[in-house]
Amino acid sequence: MLIAFRAVIGTSQTQLRETLDRLGLTVPLADALWVLDPALPAPSMKTLAGLLHCDPSSATFLVTRLELQGLTERVPDLADRRSKTVELTDKGALVRGELIEAMVEQSPLAALSVEDQDTALRLLRKALARAERP
Repeated sequence: MLIAFRAVIGTSQTQLRETLDRLGLTVPLADALWVLDPALPAPSMKTLAGLLHCDPSSATFLVTRLELQGLTERVPDLADRRSKTVELTDKGALVRGELIEAMVEQSPLAALSVEDQDTALRLLRKALARAERP
């Protein structure tokens, strides 16, 4: 099962290559945009590193690259001025929207029926919930 799961991820990345190239993104930069959900509070750099499962220096590198493209900005955290949060710019929100739309359309999972997608989602959430228990 893990082999199939990895194959789905690999196929998704291959199919997204044209979109990533057009948007000027690498897979790690796309991952960072993915987790910067404008509907949620802007994460701190430390929180972003946790969401990306990387160390803070890697998150800093990614945010710097996104800033150079005008997609994010670091803003002082109002609760802790020593900390910075990462926010999408208007351009970043548009690029993120294009990225997500392409990911949904080009995913091999899009070939599944809605019922099969719901089943797969339920099972993945169940597996993740078990993995998160102490």
